[in-house]
Amino acid sequence: MNKTVKKIAFWTIIVAGVFLIQSVVSTELIKVNLTLLLVYYFGLKKGELQGVAVGIPVGFLEDALSGQLIGPGMMGKGLAGILPAYLSDGFFIWTPLLGMLAVFALTVFDETVVYTSLSLFSQSPAPFQDFLALTFVKALINAPFGWLIRPGK
Repeated sequence: MNKTVKKIAFWTIIVAGVFLIQSVVSTELIKVNLTLLLVYYFGLKKGELQGVAVGIPVGFLEDALSGQLIGPGMMGKGLAGILPAYLSDGFFIWTPLLGMLAVFALTVFDETVVYTSLSLFSQSPAPFQDFLALTFVKALINAPFGWLIRPGK
């Protein structure tokens, strides 16, 4: 019981820290997407169920803190939590380059899901060309972390 409480406290501090760092590092123009790294970590290390279990609450917190429609972040992060599990389950031989490409692709995927959802159910958050440029920059910022986060239990 005590070990479980310590794990929950540890991960709560990590999640709060990532949200804090994300808000400090973000500018008015570029809002970094560091929370995706948490979802990627859990999906890669613990499997798709854990990835989704972390992705949905992280997405909900993002949606709630953004003050916009609740749901796009949950859907993007939830779906992004499923995909990393397949990198370590035998489809691919994991290399650091694959990790970087995976984080890059997941960032683009998550941002696309959020943008599309907001465009369909609310109002377009930005012109499409701006979305493409900003998503590419966010993906480039996140990609090096894929080198560091390795599969393994």
